[in-house]
Amino acid sequence: MSLRIPLNMKEDILEQIVDEYLHLKGYFTMANVKYKPLNGDPGYDADQDRIPSDIDVIGFHPEKTGPDKVLAVSCKSWQDGFWINWELNQLANHKKFAKKERWRCYRELANDKWACAFKRKVRELTGQSEFSHVIACLFVADHDSLPRWTTNEAFRRRLTAHLSILTLQDMFSEIHDGLSRTPGEVGRLLQVMKAAKIRLAA
Repeated sequence: MSLRIPLNMKEDILEQIVDEYLHLKGYFTMANVKYKPLNGDPGYDADQDRIPSDIDVIGFHPEKTGPDKVLAVSCKSWQDGFWINWELNQLANHKKFAKKERWRCYRELANDKWACAFKRKVRELTGQSEFSHVIACLFVADHDSLPRWTTNEAFRRRLTAHLSILTLQDMFSEIHDGLSRTPGEVGRLLQVMKAAKIRLAA
């Protein structure tokens, strides 16, 4: 039996799905966990670093060992999908998108002091220094480029060697397969879809 801190229904629907998916897999979960660099951290800038970022969902599994004991999930619910090559190009070339520096969407992966703050918060909450970082998205648009993300040396050096991408299809399939257990809100939606003969595309 696992426990979770419920998400506010106004939060991103993808975060709710991730929360339920992890709960189904036996994780304790926490959502929208605030973190930021602290005064005294190398490179700390009071003007730039006073506003916290957040870890969308943290999962802790009491029975697992190794990097999958703790999952730190960043949700990217962009409707046109997750374009790995485009995102890496934006980061490598210090680009802006919609007037915002793109690295700010990936603070923990792209910036040393924010990576340190992220790891400190995970360790503070879970007692673990080893963890996996997961990008949750609707779908990966350029799936053949997946290794460029999961083996990215800068990300691995800065944050963790354990990087993965989780799609909505992945989560729905596993939630659907576990519907014999007591379902949550997403599970109940899938039960209704199943009753209505709506099938998930492979």
